Amino acid sequence: MLGSVTISLWQLLVGAVCGVLAVLGARGSSRLVVGAVIGAAVAVLMDIARGYL
Repeated sequence: MLGSVTISLWQLLVGAVCGVLAVLGARGSSRLVVGAVIGAAVAVLMDIARGYL
């Protein structure tokens, strides 16, 4: 038997936006840390915005 896989388009959108903004915003010597913080912040903001949609 094969299991089913469900892909949430919202999760794909959040991941894409977080990734793009993290790459664009990460400057300087600690790019990994800055990118992770930016990605996390965008994910939280998009989750809050989802509640208003």
